Order: sequence, then C-alpha cells, then structure tokens
Amino acid sequence: MRQALITLFILNLLNINGQNFDSLKVEANKLSSDTAKINLFYNEGFSYRTSDIQYSYDCAKEAERLAQKISLPFYAAKASNLLGILYYRKGNLNSALSYYKNSLLLRILIDDKKGIAQCESNIGNVYTDLAEYKLAEESYLKALAISNDLNLPKQIDNCLLNLGVLNVELKNISVAENYFNQALKNSKKRFDYEMQSSCLNNLAEINTAKKDYDAAIASCVNSIKLKNLMDNEMEMADSYLTIAFAFIKKNDAAAALENLKIADSIIYKFNYLPAKIEALKIYSMYYELVKNYQEAFGFLNKSLALQDSLEIVNKEINLENNFSEASLKEIDNEGNKNEFPILYFNLLIVVLLACAVFIFKNKR
Repeated sequence: MRQALITLFILNLLNINGQNFDSLKVEANKLSSDTAKINLFYNEGFSYRTSDIQYSYDCAKEAERLAQKISLPFYAAKASNLLGILYYRKGNLNSALSYYKNSLLLRILIDDKKGIAQCESNIGNVYTDLAEYKLAEESYLKALAISNDLNLPKQIDNCLLNLGVLNVELKNISVAENYFNQALKNSKKRFDYEMQSSCLNNLAEINTAKKDYDAAIASCVNSIKLKNLMDNEMEMADSYLTIAFAFIKKNDAAAALENLKIADSIIYKFNYLPAKIEALKIYSMYYELVKNYQEAFGFLNKSLALQDSLEIVNKEINLENNFSEASLKEIDNEGNKNEFPILYFNLLIVVLLACAVFIFKNKR
C-alpha cells in the first residue's frame, strides 16, 4: 500500500508539471490587458528557451496568436523571433529562417531598427550554417551598420564576432583576425568578460592556423582567466585542449599531456561530449608524438566511434524536429470558476490514500 501511495504521489507530481501551460493560460485569463497577456506568454517562453523547448514553443505560439489577433506587429515580431530561436536550437534551419524573416518584415513595417539589426544577425547565423556565406555576410553587415547608427556597443561586437567567424570559414584569416581584435578592443572598454573570452578563443584558433603557437597559448591562458572570473569552468576545457594542441605542434609532449589531463577532468565533470571527441583526437596526436603508434591508433578510433554515435543521435533528433501543437483554445471565465482545480483534486487523492494507510495500520 505504501509503495502504491508513493507511486501515485510521483505520478501526480508529473501530472502537475504537465499542467504548466494550462495553468499559465488560466493566469493569463485573469489579466485585463491584451498586451499583458502577450508579455506573460512571451516572457515565460523566453525564460524556458534553453531548459524546456516544447513548453517555450507553446508559450511563443500563444503569444504570436494573441498578437496577430489584435494586430500588434511589434509583439508578433518578438514571438516570431523566439520561434525562430527555438527551431534553430532544434536544428530545423529552414523553419528558423522562415520565422526570422517573418519577424524581420514586421520590424521593417514598424521601423524598429534595433529589432531589424537583431533579425539580420539571426538570419546571418542561419545562412552561415547553411553555407550560404555571401548571404550571411550581407545580413551581418546590415546588422553592423544599424548597430553602429544606433550606437549599440554589445550588438556591434556581436556583429564583428560573427563576421570574424564567417571569414574563418572563408579562409580569410587576416580579415577574421581584424574583426576579432576590433571586438576584443571594444569589449575590454566595457569590461565584457564573456565577449573578451570569445574573441580570445577565436584569436587562438587564428594563431594556430598561422602556426604562431606561443600566441595561441597566450590567448587561451587569458581566456581561462576570464572564464574563472565568470565561473565558467566547462568552457575552459576548450582552451586547455587548444593549449595542448599547440604544445604538440611545439613538440613539447610533457606540457601537452599536462593540459590534456586538465581538459579531460573538466570534460568528465560536465559530460562535455563535443570536447571529448576533440580530446580523443589530441590524445591520438600526443601518442603519435611520443611514437606510441598503437595507442595513437586506438584513440583515433575512439574519437571516430564517438563522433559517429553523436551523428546518429543528432539524425534521430532531427527526424523529430517539429514541435507538437498544444491546445490553444481560450479559457472561459465562468467555466473556470465552476471547474474543480486539478491540483487540488490530485492532492485530495494523496491525502485520502494517506488516511487509508493510517487506518489500515491502526486496525492491524
């Protein structure tokens, strides 16, 4: 009996969690202002965009529906942009691009320049992933021009960073380096540690490509210092791996192994699989450097096997990259007043079962 009670309690908790969106609609229905309702759904969706994508999607769709219903293009544009973000996170680039473009049209309609710059940046990101580099560059440059006109320092540096990454893809190393250095200089003035760290990581990659391994190591060391200030331990693994790679290229096996072990401990702590693949490859290079070719071959095979496994998982995820549509019917005020709350009903069942256990125990 006790096991049944515990099981039912857990199931009820899961059911309560499943009612989040319905509960949110009930709360929204209590608000008199349409814009307040839209903001409630949008803010909730935005806050859950990384932790619960389906719930975020349901909120964003409802915000979009309400904004379209009362013809508020500004709010419809925000909802459409959020939907683009969610599809981008799920790897559905075509749907993401469609939502971003829809948001851009709405921003243009109301002459929301800051919003236009944001949309152009997002569109540029999608085009970059689609290898449409010319279109990506056009979007990034538009975003940069608007951000400069509006004097938006953070957005300016984001555009410079995006343009730098794009030019790395295009093998325009010197152009990319200029963009990264410009963003780094700007972000230092603002004490923006996150942007500085991103710029230093990218400059380390640039220096590695230029075979300036000492400069690459220095950039990574500075990036690690900034990540310490931000308490961002996980991403330190990437910097330590780059340092290890640079030491291998400098034929310093001992220093390479030291940094590999530090990176590996961080990777293990956070189960950081993409970095694990890179670590296995660098271990293979290390063992090749010390002429242990059997171990080198073994680590290379491990990296390929893990890469294949992740690709299979990603393909399976992409087969289901569409969201399920939640019921978006408006809630009737009077109906809600007469409806017995699900939460209270669930708790009542638990209490009654607890009483039954108590009575049964006393009778025995």
